[in-house]
Amino acid sequence: MYEAVIDTRGQKCPQPFVEMVKAFMKMGGRGRVRILTDDETCKTFIPDYGKDLDFNLVSIEDKGGYYEIVMSKEDGGS
Repeated sequence: MYEAVIDTRGQKCPQPFVEMVKAFMKMGGRGRVRILTDDETCKTFIPDYGKDLDFNLVSIEDKGGYYEIVMSKEDGGS
């Protein structure tokens, strides 16, 4: 499984979501992306809007000062 880590700390949503979508596109539309963000809004924005694009929430962890949101997609479909 392909995996990417994107550090979007300092960026406000929806920019981390946009970066996540770009990362999935580079991986052929499937795999797993770890998004590092310090914008608390992203904890709900990314899973909610990701669901509309068939992305799955794997986990959200508070890392002390930032969050790690892991999203996955199993196939290249939309």
